[in-house]
Amino acid sequence: MTDRVTRAVRRLGLRRALLLGLLLVAAAAATGSVVRSRRQAADLLRLGEEELAARDYPRARDHLDRYLVDRPGDTRARLLAARAARRLRAYYDAREHLRRYREEGGEAEPAEVEEALIDVQMGDEQPVGYLRERATRNDDLALVILEVLVQHDLDTYQLGLALDGFTRYLGRRPDDLQALMGRGFVWERFLYFADALGDYRKAVAAHPGNEPARLKLADTLLIAGTPAEAAAHYRWLAERWPNRLEVRLGLARCHRRLGQPEEAAKVLDAVVAEFPGHGEALWERGELELEQGRAAAAEPLLRRAVRRLPYDRRAHYALYRCLARLDRSAEAEAVNARVGQLDADLRRLNEVRQEVMKRPNDAALRCEGGLLFLRNGERLEGARWLHLALRLDPGNEAARAALAAVDLQPALDFP
Repeated sequence: MTDRVTRAVRRLGLRRALLLGLLLVAAAAATGSVVRSRRQAADLLRLGEEELAARDYPRARDHLDRYLVDRPGDTRARLLAARAARRLRAYYDAREHLRRYREEGGEAEPAEVEEALIDVQMGDEQPVGYLRERATRNDDLALVILEVLVQHDLDTYQLGLALDGFTRYLGRRPDDLQALMGRGFVWERFLYFADALGDYRKAVAAHPGNEPARLKLADTLLIAGTPAEAAAHYRWLAERWPNRLEVRLGLARCHRRLGQPEEAAKVLDAVVAEFPGHGEALWERGELELEQGRAAAAEPLLRRAVRRLPYDRRAHYALYRCLARLDRSAEAEAVNARVGQLDADLRRLNEVRQEVMKRPNDAALRCEGGLLFLRNGERLEGARWLHLALRLDPGNEAARAALAAVDLQPALDFP
C-alpha cells in the first residue's frame, strides 16, 4: 500500500514537472515571438525611412503603412507615411495620416507644414509665402519644404528662386543626386554651361554608378568641356548601354570633333540604318559630309533632318550652308528666311523668359510664351505655360483657345 502511494506521488510530481516545462517552453516561444515581431516592425520602419530618403515613395509608403498596422500610435511613422503619400499625390491618404497624427498627440508644426505642402502641390499659391519663411531655418523640416518649393519654382519658371533653393538644399546635403542634377538643369536654362558642368561632375563623383548623371555629364562636356573627356564617359556608358541611341550619337559627335571622320561615319551610318527617321543623327551625318566638302551628299541627309526637326535652327542653318555651296541661291535664301524666323522667335522667347522671372504673375507674358513654345514645336511646354496663364487670369481667351487647339493635335514624340 505504501509503495503504491509513493509511486503515485512520484508520478504526480513528474507530471507537474512536465507541465511546468511545457509552460516554460510556451512562455519562451511567446517571448521570442514578441521579440521577432518587434524586430520586424523596427525593420519596416527603418526601411520606410530609408526609401523615403531615397525618394522611392511607393516602397516607402508600403513599408510605413505595414508598420502602422501594428504600431498605429507611432506619431513619427504616421508623419512619414503622410509625407510619402503626399509625394505620391495621394492627398486624401496623406490628410488621413495627419488627422491620426494629431489625434495621437503629434507636434503641431510638422502637421501644419505638411498641410501647406499638400495645398501647394495641388496648385494653391496662398501657403507659398509662409513656406518660404519657414524654409529659412537650418533644420530637416526646411529641407522637406525646399523640395516642394523648388519644384513649384521650376513649374512656374521662377528660375532664380529655384537656383537659390537648390543651393540652400545642397548646403545641407552636398552630395544629393537630385539636387545636383536639378541645379545643373537650372544653370543650363541660364546658359551657364560651365556651372552646370561643375554640378554634373559633382553628381558623378558622388554617384559614379549612376548612368543618367554620367550621360548628362558627357553631353555637357561636348558643350563646355573637351570631346576627349566626353568620349571617355560615353565609352563607360557604352559598356552598360551598348544600344542606347544617345550614347552612340554622343560617341559619333566625339569622333567628329576629334577629327576622326571615318569612325564618326561608321557609327552614324549604323544609327541611320537602324533609325532612318532620327533627325539628330541625320543632321550630324549631313554636317560630317559638309565638313568633308561633299555638299551634294549632304543635301538629302539635311533635307531629311529638316523634315524631322522642323523647329531646329541648327538643321535649317546646315541646309542653308549646303545649298549655298551648291550655288542654289534661291533655295538657300528660302531656307535662310526660315532660319531668321526661328532666330526671331528664340530671341523673343528668351526675352519673355527673362521678363517672367521678374513678373511671375503676368498672365499675358505667360500666354505669349506659351504661344511661342507651341509655334516652335514645344507642345508640352507651351501647354504648361498656357495653363499657368489661365490660372493667373481665367478670362484669358487667347490662352484658352490655344489650349483647345492643342488638345485636338496628335501627340508628338519628345525625348
